[in-house]
Amino acid sequence: MSNNIKYILSILFCSIMVITGCKKDDKTFGELTTPDKPVIDVQVVGKTAAAPYGDSTGKIIVTITSANAINYKVNFGESATDSLGTKNVWSYSYSHTGLKSFVVTVTTTGKGGVASTSATTSFSVYKKFTPSAELVTMLTNDATKIWKIDSTAYGHLGVGPANSSNPEWWNAPANDKVGLGIYDDEYTFTKTGNLFAHKTNNSIFGKKEFLTDFDPTLTGGGDYTLTGATAANYTDGFGYTGDATSESIIFFGKGHLGLYVGAHVFKILSRTATNMTLRCIGKDGNAWYIKIKAK
Repeated sequence: MSNNIKYILSILFCSIMVITGCKKDDKTFGELTTPDKPVIDVQVVGKTAAAPYGDSTGKIIVTITSANAINYKVNFGESATDSLGTKNVWSYSYSHTGLKSFVVTVTTTGKGGVASTSATTSFSVYKKFTPSAELVTMLTNDATKIWKIDSTAYGHLGVGPANSSNPEWWNAPANDKVGLGIYDDEYTFTKTGNLFAHKTNNSIFGKKEFLTDFDPTLTGGGDYTLTGATAANYTDGFGYTGDATSESIIFFGKGHLGLYVGAHVFKILSRTATNMTLRCIGKDGNAWYIKIKAK
């Protein structure tokens, strides 16, 4: 009798162990739902209307929204290395100097490693570039300095393809734009506070399709002289950008030099204490050239 009881108890114990073991091994993910395509919000730290590229620290904050996401893979566009983690808010500091555009790419994954469609967003961020003392002196005279278009010089305005460093398509002859409201402009750079003042004399010459930055009511395109209140004198902030082999002047608002083509970054091709040749990329994607001289 006792042997039968022991036998029955042994069977019951084994059954319980089998049932318990089955429950422990029953690991499932549940419903595998693909995360929504990420929505990426990039906040450039310190960005304001007066400082559209940030506070010059080169820092950004990325917030990602993706329903059903568990893990996040983020590439900040500065290297091939991805950042991985479970958080949806990321901060990043760029190592470049000057003004540069980046593309942030995000992929999210959900249960079971099901991945979302990748999403990207692009933006520009400025990190303070320390210019040489010589450059600052040249541009501002260590106080205030006024510049004008070198209207008598051949090629004081020019244009060419963006992949060239020469105005292959057009070079303005001396005084080619007399009476169009460009040769009487004065550009004043002040060292303290990096202030820029553009004396327009109530006229700004440029491409009509881009002068909408000053007067949104404009229509059409081509060479155009904007006059009146929308072309009044204005002030702006400026800074320096570049690297070991190049120097550029950047304006943080509507600031520009020469014919207005929607550009606000001007690379210095050559300079002396009294003359500069500069290059910019217009909104049309072409390379535009301007020669200015100290007043």
